[in-house]
Amino acid sequence: MTADIDRVKAAALTALTAPFGAVLIIVVEHSGRGDEDPPQALRIDGRSAPPAMTLIDKEKARDGDCIWHGKADTLVRILETERALESAYVSGRLTISGDMSVMARLTLTPAQPNRREAR
Repeated sequence: MTADIDRVKAAALTALTAPFGAVLIIVVEHSGRGDEDPPQALRIDGRSAPPAMTLIDKEKARDGDCIWHGKADTLVRILETERALESAYVSGRLTISGDMSVMARLTLTPAQPNRREAR
């Protein structure tokens, strides 16, 4: 599970570089691979530039303006702009609670393409 939250944080550090005026919590749910650790969360304070990111326990994931819940693979693909956030929400792979207007204020910076893929 620690590797999952680390992947999400790495993707968030690249994708969320501009302030967005709110606190976003991303809760990484179990992948179904027999994980025993409790789900973890990433708190992103978008009121500062660059947004401040800290890992928190899921039980403390209530103070966000907007809260996302999803599996690491889905969250990473959203943050890397490989999957549309709206598509993940409509398909049920991402659940969102709280202030949905935060979504409109997010500017996701696409991950740099792999040099091999760019050739």
